[in-house]
Amino acid sequence: MNISNLFIKLITHSFSRIRSNPRHVAAFVLIGFYLLNPMILSAGELHQHIEVKVVEQRVQASFCNPEKGCSLVKPETLGLPAGQMPIDKLTGTPIYVSEFIIFPDRTAIDSPGFESIAGDMTAGDKVRYRASGHLSFWNPDNPQWTLAPDGIQIRLAGGLDLQPNQDCGQVFCIPKTVEGFTIFSRHGVSSATSLIVGEVRTDGSLHTHLDWILESNQGAPSAPIGAYMVELQLITDSYPVPSDSLWIMFNNGLSLQVFQQAVAERVLQSSTDTALADKLFGWAESNYPSLFPHAATSFITLGYYARCYQNGACVGVKDNHIFAVGGEFGAAIVTLGDFNVLAAQAGL
Repeated sequence: MNISNLFIKLITHSFSRIRSNPRHVAAFVLIGFYLLNPMILSAGELHQHIEVKVVEQRVQASFCNPEKGCSLVKPETLGLPAGQMPIDKLTGTPIYVSEFIIFPDRTAIDSPGFESIAGDMTAGDKVRYRASGHLSFWNPDNPQWTLAPDGIQIRLAGGLDLQPNQDCGQVFCIPKTVEGFTIFSRHGVSSATSLIVGEVRTDGSLHTHLDWILESNQGAPSAPIGAYMVELQLITDSYPVPSDSLWIMFNNGLSLQVFQQAVAERVLQSSTDTALADKLFGWAESNYPSLFPHAATSFITLGYYARCYQNGACVGVKDNHIFAVGGEFGAAIVTLGDFNVLAAQAGL
């Protein structure tokens, strides 16, 4: 059976299931685009799921088990040794991979999905994401992880939110469900920082997908070729303590071999020169004691190689940039500059 006939058969057998759900229609059109245009899979098929469960009263996100029917990208596909999962070498953060499809009017994908096995969650509980961090970027022409170019963003669409409803004519009105979106850029996270991923089924399972769209901040489907990465945590209404952070890395137009280099820059080696970072921290403590009083010990937190001080200020390195928060820097994370440039200016 050729590819075209396989697609036709798939649609014929599935139409009765998808015709009442626009999201299912979109998913099957996407599958058809894959099947009829196989060359688009320049970096292999990177579709996978994030497994969600509750362990000891806290949400846990993990690599799923294909034996239970979910999708998982093999380490070998990513150029990693057999059995070595894509985990950031410096911070221990798990990395889930995906791959944008370039359509005529948009660059988007609905992977990774979120999945729970029957019995892993509480029926009716609402699973939510919490977005944080900055949009990271790996440029094949200057192969290192840094911040995404200015004016480029990833829009996460399809998440839901609940809003008060005053129009039902009753004393107590059921909140309205509205669709929202989250924007990831080099400047951080904007619009809705937390939305509902989906509701757990009656058997305690979950299977849902959101839409990831790579675009300019004007909504145009144009972005540099490279790898992009965002950060999430997961919570539920019943278990509000957030999961550990997870990263999602997207391939945009790289060949498989080049995308493997982007993965290796995180998994097989540290993305931050910690020795140089410690020297720069020490230099800042000596030259700017009012900002960074008393020498501190470096540690790893939320993806940063960082130090915190008695005045409440913290400074950290991530994606070849220096960030600061607290003390005289204020409550919002600010970017101080390029790590290598600042180190060179300090004479290090």
